[in-house]
Amino acid sequence: MTLNFILAGLNIDRAPVEVLECVAVPQHSLKEHLERLATHAGGGVILSTCNRTEIYSVAEDAETGVRQLREYIDAVPEHAGITGISEYIYTKTGDEVAEHLFGVAAGLQSVALGEAQIIGQVTRAMQAAGEAGTVDPMLSRMFHAALRTSRKIRKETDLGRNRVSVSSLGVQELQNTLGDLKGLRVLLVGAGEMGKLTARALRRYGADDIVVSSRSMNRGKILADELGAPQVAFEDINQAMIESDVLITCTAATDSVIVADVVSDVMSARPDRNLSILDLGMPRDVDPASGDVAGVNLISLTELQAKSAESWELREEAAAEAQGIIDDGVRRFKERLTGIESEPVIRTLGARMEQMRREEVEQTLGRLDGLTEKQATSVEKMTRSLVRRILADPISFLRSEEDSAAESVQKVFALADQDEEELE
Repeated sequence: MTLNFILAGLNIDRAPVEVLECVAVPQHSLKEHLERLATHAGGGVILSTCNRTEIYSVAEDAETGVRQLREYIDAVPEHAGITGISEYIYTKTGDEVAEHLFGVAAGLQSVALGEAQIIGQVTRAMQAAGEAGTVDPMLSRMFHAALRTSRKIRKETDLGRNRVSVSSLGVQELQNTLGDLKGLRVLLVGAGEMGKLTARALRRYGADDIVVSSRSMNRGKILADELGAPQVAFEDINQAMIESDVLITCTAATDSVIVADVVSDVMSARPDRNLSILDLGMPRDVDPASGDVAGVNLISLTELQAKSAESWELREEAAAEAQGIIDDGVRRFKERLTGIESEPVIRTLGARMEQMRREEVEQTLGRLDGLTEKQATSVEKMTRSLVRRILADPISFLRSEEDSAAESVQKVFALADQDEEELE
């Protein structure tokens, strides 16, 4: 049985944020989603980041498998009242899936080109599927190969020296809007991985007055201590907003953390000061209507995506160099995978030919009288060499990319018949 790689997903390039956030899978509910995926479509790996949600799987029938993945994704946003999502879903099969994943793992399709965080996100997605028992060995090999290639790219190209991330893009955009960040009070809500990256980017861009808040007081304290910054309780962030010039949110919440009415009240309490808000959450942390409040400048992932696209050509050379490594990595992966799939047939073919060789040698030697041990050994070497030469082309064919190679060789050499005889 030959399995095909299949993929269905959405990303920020093709889908509005309001659609993308409805299919986002938080880390804490990933196990539940994987179990549902196993029931509905036989399993797979779910990769959900701030700018994409994709499902990778394998199927005997690619068309059926892709349809099941689309149905699974379609079913998620129905609970949020979103319809018509199908038009935003893209699908891939076969070699295209590997090529896509290798590009994703390398950061070539991230909002911030070449961002290093994607390696951890891909790794965690694969590990979660492994723990849930939903990842096929072929799929696991593809993910491992993509991660190896990504690390090679970071080691050998300028992308590895690129410190750009979604967080740093956002902080850079704040600086472009506000000028020097020094002396401005920044309220950072969220102390997870994204929060830490954002805090470091703030320091690099000169922010020296940062206040930390998190639903988890312990996690917030760790980040606040690392920054040497004060911490405010999550329930006190409304008051903290009144005293801040910048609000940055990057939580793992599934609902809005900052609603428009609260932002309106905050601005009423500080009529002479503007407020810049950077929302890095997926789903969004800040109600988009907050951007309509007077004095508020709201920056979301949509704006960052547009800015990233504008500067894409500046890193085009590094991306092209990385693409060459990706192409080589995909080719090597396909060669290894073809060898793995063909190995059982190759072993069976080798065993069949060796059996035939021995039978013929024994019959021939039995008819020839007076052969010396040296002559008998020569016959053995000659026939083994002949068998290797005969097998060279079929084995090469089996290790090619021809889909029907294994089936064709089995028919030509009647290997399937032999397997059935051995079972009787």
